[in-house]
Amino acid sequence: MEREYVLKETHKPIHLEDHQRRILNNFFTLTPDGRLPYLTYVYSTPKKEGKTEIAAGVAYSWSRLYGGDCISAANDKEGARARMFVRVVETLLELKRKRPKSFSLAVHESCHERGFRGSREQSEIEFNDIGQANPGPHILRAIPGDYAGEAGAMVALIVFDELWGYSSISLNRLYTELQPQPANPFSARFITTYAGYYGESELLWNIYDSVVKPDPQTDEEMGQRVPGLEDLPVYVHPESKTIVYWDHENRMPWKTEEFLSAARADPSLRGRDGEYLRLWENRWSTGAQPFLPTELIDAIMAQGKEMGLINNMPAEAA
Repeated sequence: MEREYVLKETHKPIHLEDHQRRILNNFFTLTPDGRLPYLTYVYSTPKKEGKTEIAAGVAYSWSRLYGGDCISAANDKEGARARMFVRVVETLLELKRKRPKSFSLAVHESCHERGFRGSREQSEIEFNDIGQANPGPHILRAIPGDYAGEAGAMVALIVFDELWGYSSISLNRLYTELQPQPANPFSARFITTYAGYYGESELLWNIYDSVVKPDPQTDEEMGQRVPGLEDLPVYVHPESKTIVYWDHENRMPWKTEEFLSAARADPSLRGRDGEYLRLWENRWSTGAQPFLPTELIDAIMAQGKEMGLINNMPAEAA
């Protein structure tokens, strides 16, 4: 993955941080009988920790190593193309530029010439990499949240981007319909996301609750840890062959305390402390915004204390 997956910004192969490399190596080390160890992979971190790049690198590497078609699914078709799908196309275009004779690529011109945001009708790329152990053809498709059109689809890898947003009936059905192929030893789901909202992100919550196992009293995460990765928040559910990396720490070296302080002070998050925790600490949120600003509530409480009203209230009411 690190040798071939090229970043558009630098024109150089992606560089994984040590924790990313260790997690992905564990995720995809084959079993003694030559199969993938899990059917469902969840990669969940705070915002701006490289989730989209990881998903794109996995999809690209998967095609070259194992073959088979790959589907990129997001909250809607534009979302799927605007994230992981676009990143893979950018890498393929770079490889085509470097190896024009051995690499063939079919991309709709609206994806290439109009910044990948043109016609919503185009959502498929096909490439061949001559000279590789698995030359192709490889197909990657970005799909909308229309489960009916994908029912029974035979694909090797299904990538779900930002699963926290899968709250509608159609998106839940899409997830249910797109199952790994039992007969294919290299078929799986790969999910990237950060935490969702209580009572809304039920699909993601069911996975998190079953695998990570938060204590209802303390929120301590009690799920079964993975041998060799005890220092990282990686949890496994052997019965369903699901593995979850669920991190609250900002590990990327460029995310300094100064950066996080600025994010915490973002005016758009004023009075929405839970949203900061969801985005930048990957913690679940109620999603509710106070009817009154926090500052006004504090002022009212202070005035109530001065008037002797709050001091006379029972402790549980206060």
